[in-house]
Amino acid sequence: MKTLLCLLIATGVGTALQYLGVPHGLLLGSILATSLIASNLRFAPTLPLGLGFIQIVLGIATGLMFKAWDSHTAAAMLPSLGILFLCLTAQIAMASFWLFKVSGWNLKDSLLAVYPGALAAVFDLLESERASGKVIVVHLVRLLSITVLVSFLIPAQTGMALAESSPLVFSTVLTVLSLITLSIGIGRLLLRIGVPAPFMLTAIVATAASIKMGYLHNFQMPEWSVDAATVIIGVLIGSKFKDISFAELIRHGRAGVMAVALMLLIAAAFAGVAGRVLGSDPLSLWMAYMPGAIETIAIVAFGGGLNVVFILTHHLVRMVVLHFAPAVIVQARRWRESES
Repeated sequence: MKTLLCLLIATGVGTALQYLGVPHGLLLGSILATSLIASNLRFAPTLPLGLGFIQIVLGIATGLMFKAWDSHTAAAMLPSLGILFLCLTAQIAMASFWLFKVSGWNLKDSLLAVYPGALAAVFDLLESERASGKVIVVHLVRLLSITVLVSFLIPAQTGMALAESSPLVFSTVLTVLSLITLSIGIGRLLLRIGVPAPFMLTAIVATAASIKMGYLHNFQMPEWSVDAATVIIGVLIGSKFKDISFAELIRHGRAGVMAVALMLLIAAAFAGVAGRVLGSDPLSLWMAYMPGAIETIAIVAFGGGLNVVFILTHHLVRMVVLHFAPAVIVQARRWRESES
C-alpha cells in the first residue's frame, strides 16, 4: 500500500512539473517526490518487476528510432566511434581520479560513480555491486545537469509533428510480444553472466533488427508505457536517498558536480576536435559523446531536430561496450576465485 501511494504521489508531482513546462518534468518530479519521501520517512518502495519493465519498454522505444540506420551509415561513423572510445576513456579516468584523489572516495565508488551507462544499467549495476548511497548522488547530478543543459541549448520544436501509430493488427501485436519474449529470454541468459540491464540491451538490438526486416515501421510505443517507465525509474532512483542525509547530499553533490563537469568538458573538447577533423556538426558530436543516459539524450535529440540516428548509434555502441565490460570483470573475478 505504501509503495502504491508513493507511486501515485510521484506521478502527481511529475505530471505537475511537466504541465508547468519543466524539461523532463515527469522524470525529475518522480525523483524529487520519492527522494523526499524516502529520506524523511526512511521508506524505500519495493518494485520487484519495475526494473525489467523499464528496460523492455525503453529498449523497444529506443530501438524504434533506428529506422534510418544502414550499413553505409555505420561505415561513415567508424572514425567518430573510434574517437568516442578515446573520449570515454578520458572521461572515466579524469572524473574517477578527481573523486579518488581530490574527494577522497575509495576506488570502487569512484569508478561506479562515473560509469556512463544508461539509467537502467546504472541502477542495476549499483544494486549488484552494493554501492554506497553517495554514488547515486553523482548519477543524479549527472542526470539533472545533462537534462537541464541540453534542454536549454536545444529547445524542443513546438511545431514538430509526432509520428502516429497505425492501428494495432494481429501481426503487429504478435511481433511486439515476440520481441518482449526474446528480450526476457536472452536477457535472463545475459543476466547470469553479469551483464547490467540485459533486457534493455536485448530489446534495443532486437527491435532495431525487426525494423530492418520490415516489421514495426508504423508502430510506436504507447505513450502511457513510456510515461509509466519514466515514473518507475524515477521512483527507483529516488528511493536510493533512504539512507542519505541532507548534509551528505550537499557534500557528495559538490563532488558530483565537479566530476560531471569534467566529463562534459572532455566530451565538448573531443567533439570540437572531431568536428574539425571529420567535418561533422560539433553539437551532434557533443550529444553523441555525452556521458548521459540514452533515454534523456534520445528524447532531447529527437525533439530538437538533430541527427537522431547518428547520436543514438554512438550511445548504442557505448551501451554495448559498457554493459558487457562489467560482465567480463565479474567472470574474470570468478575465474580467479575458482583457481585460488
